[in-house]
Amino acid sequence: MRNHPLFLGFFFLFLMGSYCSAAYAIVKETSVTKGEGPVDIEADELAFDRESQTYEAHGEVEITRGDLSLKADHARLNMATKEMMAWGNVLVREGEDVIECQRMEVNLDTRLGKIYQARLFLKDQNFHIAGQEVDKLGENHYRLREGWLTTCDAKRPPWKFSVKELEVKDMASGGWGMAKGPIFYFEDIPVLYFPWGAFPVRQERQSGFLMPRVGYSSSDGARFKTGFYWAFAKNMDATLYFDYLGDRGFKEGLEFRYAFTQDTRGQVNVNFIDDQDVHKKRYSFFVQHEQKFLDDFYLKGDVNYVSDNAYLQDFWDEYKSPTARMAAIDSTSTRLLRSVLFGGKNWDQASLIAQTAFYEDLTQTSNDATVQKLPQIIFNAHPQSLFKTPFFYSLNSSYTNFWREKGLEAHRGDLFPILFYPARIFNVVKFQSDVGVRGTVYGGQNDPIDTANGWRSRETFQTDAQLSTEFYRVYDAEALSKVSSLLKVDKWMQTIEPTVSYTYIPQVFTRHLPSFDEVDQMPFTNQFTYGITQRLVGKPEGVSSGPFEYAKLIISQSYSLGDPFTDLSGKRGSFSGIQGELWLNFSPYVSAHWNGDFSPYRGSFDIFNFLIAARDKRNDAIQVQYRDTQKSNREINFDARVKTIQPLYIFGSFYYNLLAGTWVQAILGAEYQAQCWTMGFYVEGINGSPDGTLKKQLKYYFYLNLLNLTSSGREPSLMRF
Repeated sequence: MRNHPLFLGFFFLFLMGSYCSAAYAIVKETSVTKGEGPVDIEADELAFDRESQTYEAHGEVEITRGDLSLKADHARLNMATKEMMAWGNVLVREGEDVIECQRMEVNLDTRLGKIYQARLFLKDQNFHIAGQEVDKLGENHYRLREGWLTTCDAKRPPWKFSVKELEVKDMASGGWGMAKGPIFYFEDIPVLYFPWGAFPVRQERQSGFLMPRVGYSSSDGARFKTGFYWAFAKNMDATLYFDYLGDRGFKEGLEFRYAFTQDTRGQVNVNFIDDQDVHKKRYSFFVQHEQKFLDDFYLKGDVNYVSDNAYLQDFWDEYKSPTARMAAIDSTSTRLLRSVLFGGKNWDQASLIAQTAFYEDLTQTSNDATVQKLPQIIFNAHPQSLFKTPFFYSLNSSYTNFWREKGLEAHRGDLFPILFYPARIFNVVKFQSDVGVRGTVYGGQNDPIDTANGWRSRETFQTDAQLSTEFYRVYDAEALSKVSSLLKVDKWMQTIEPTVSYTYIPQVFTRHLPSFDEVDQMPFTNQFTYGITQRLVGKPEGVSSGPFEYAKLIISQSYSLGDPFTDLSGKRGSFSGIQGELWLNFSPYVSAHWNGDFSPYRGSFDIFNFLIAARDKRNDAIQVQYRDTQKSNREINFDARVKTIQPLYIFGSFYYNLLAGTWVQAILGAEYQAQCWTMGFYVEGINGSPDGTLKKQLKYYFYLNLLNLTSSGREPSLMRF
């Protein structure tokens, strides 16, 4: 943001120091270079009186210095007293900022002065300011009488703040503005009146109360949220929240942010409520931290904790994870709250990570049986040349301590070096083969059935080979004339990439070994995988940055020579499901993503997910999402917004759980968008969960945004997709 002294310091201080030695002259144009750069003066009539040391300019006066310019009917400058006056249709510009007034007076030495019947426009913040009189009383000290402020461009602004008098002190170093009789007008109707008002005028962060948010819930009653922002240091600040949540009572929160150095920063969120609905004290804290050390070593942390399993369902907006909302409103989802602390270093050809990960299972009454990784150390060497031969190698290695209060625990060390050989056959076919040897050591304890206690090891290997090639063809825009015209594409290129690969992992007896994650699960594999990838790439008109991928389709299937594949119905066969994935990115009009797994034995999909979003030039939009993942999660979600009349949008969403045969969430609302303000209202319905942990309720929200000035409430995400 540019640092504007109030009303741009009258703009015209750029005239300081101008001087001319002529005794008396009547000219059309002159140029004066003394001062802060050359000053050009043009007028129908320009004169200088040596005795009084006064310039006078009349008729289409124009004075410029750099990107500053002043136009007026008349101007007078006394070089002895440094008093300058311009009157008659005065117009001052600096870049895109503008002052219009009838008369201005200023002393170029003291930089004090006054403008009358002033109207100002500040482009950066889109501020329109007007006043009968504006005084500059001292360094960063201003007074405005009988004025108003708005960010609306219309001659009759939809909203504005008026003041009888506004005085601002110490704007550059940080101060306060005092307003007498501020009134908020909506369409020339006074809505809010205050006998006086105070506000910060520092261009940097400034402490103060936040705009309140109001709402209503059918289960809890009226809601009121507000807070106080405290900028107590240059590298630290905090926000204290004081919320009233209806029948639940009062809830307090603290958000503390810090940046001790350029490489050390973080945020802490703490919340507490004596919940009158469930009659117990509830709390949460979320901590994010990151810092760098010498030699590019780093440390990062993400710690999350809630007092009870239902906390995120009731207060999902505290947790910033994008999946937290759905976890909160759909109790059938598996919810693991993870905290992790990790650090290490990245080199050009290797990386080292040491971390601890703690999981809180919000679906269980006790967390004693949840497996934690305390700690885990990972060292990986990225693929690189082996002694400048045609061969390459990589290394994956790790140590993990699996710990929990009750149940099997284990130490695990894993070492997996891989040797690669990439080649091109006749410069057409790409060939790559690799072989890796894997050794894993376990030290198990506290196994209830005593099969994995003690030290054990697993030795195996894995080998892969892949063949692929690429065919392409370039089309002129006429080949896809309608699409080319819509997307303004000059040329198209279609590529087809068939691939075939082979993987072999021998059968290893693992019944006596612990099984915690994918490292332990290496089933016998002897299979071919074949597939094809197609891409549609376009070169937009007038774009020099290169082609853009508008569509991609991947289809693949595997054939097993060893253990057969098993589909969801239990049918076994040598062929896997046919896997497919499709991306469409005809933005800003159509975008889509689809993935599926089709069973050739049952003739139906085991996995079928898609997301389609479409919009038009009016910004109408619709988004449809369907998720069916191995019959364990089946849902359909709709989001839409439609512009009715020019400024009014109607929006809504509907989330339905097909497995449970019931709706999960519904939203219906309206938003009025104007050039300088936005106002919206919506109702959110949340269905109760089958297990009773989530209550059925209605919530009512109102939000208001005044352009570049303030906002209250929260706009729903479906107005932004």
